[in-house]
Amino acid sequence: MKLGIPVRIVFLAATVFLIQGCASSDHLKLSYSSEFSLAVPLSALSDATIFSTEELSLKTGDGYLVSGRVISNASEGLSDNVSMTDYPAFLFGLRPLESLEPEDARLFENSASEIRHTYGDRKPNQETTGEFTAYTICGNGACLGYVVKTDFDDHILMVHALGATREEFTSLINGGLNAER
Repeated sequence: MKLGIPVRIVFLAATVFLIQGCASSDHLKLSYSSEFSLAVPLSALSDATIFSTEELSLKTGDGYLVSGRVISNASEGLSDNVSMTDYPAFLFGLRPLESLEPEDARLFENSASEIRHTYGDRKPNQETTGEFTAYTICGNGACLGYVVKTDFDDHILMVHALGATREEFTSLINGGLNAER
């Protein structure tokens, strides 16, 4: 017998449970995997909407949108020879692509071209908080970040936002990574 409970109902119930569980805290934890979550201040939740498509997203009442998902070699079409902890360094040109297989290098070149189109030729900020390193870039009213965890290579967190300053975006990422797991 099939239960047939729609995924959206399960997601909504889980969201309500998470929000109720935060009543004694000053943040809501958006969990992207067992290794990656972000803490959003409760003050940002007034008139907010949490929704899920291919990504877990939050749109605040004042129009700030943050979305994220975990990515892996499989989801990005990369060979198993690419270390996910090196993904941001290859993507942002901090490590040479010549050390990669040609097909992997081509995928990074294509993605880097899209990033340059959106964010310009800016170099990413790189900040380490505990066992996490975040690579962030902002421009044209948008921000993009990749978060890697030391000694964890299965997947990384990709986060992007609209309507946020670099300071707000990096604060969300760095503050969220310090949240209790």
